[in-house]
Amino acid sequence: MAVKTLASIVGEIEKQRTKAGQVKAILDNDSEVLRMVFEFTYDPFLQWLVPESEPPYKPLAEALDQEGNFYREIKKLVYFTNTPDGMNTKQMKREQLFIQVLESIDPEDAKLLLRMRRKELKVMVGAIKEAYPKMTGHWK
Repeated sequence: MAVKTLASIVGEIEKQRTKAGQVKAILDNDSEVLRMVFEFTYDPFLQWLVPESEPPYKPLAEALDQEGNFYREIKKLVYFTNTPDGMNTKQMKREQLFIQVLESIDPEDAKLLLRMRRKELKVMVGAIKEAYPKMTGHWK
């Protein structure tokens, strides 16, 4: 069975028009990686340190089994935000690494990562709070 891209999972959640529908879709697709997607998008204490402009990257060409690449690369998000690892990374290195990640993951996941940075996901914060109350305790 092929791995679903994170972009397709988030897309399934976004298609749900009710909070209850989104909660169900979130829980049906629950994973540590999905939780990280929401955390890096919605946590008010995390701020992205990469430029808001469109980065000059070349989307990954069609390749076999690229769907799971973002699952492996997501741990690098700490370098792009105001986490201790991110704050200790030089800006040029941070931007180069960001482009490398974008170029190494499925093109739809790269678009998802850019939407995360811009906080443009259409997942209701209330649905995330209901699905993950311990993770979202300090969210507005």
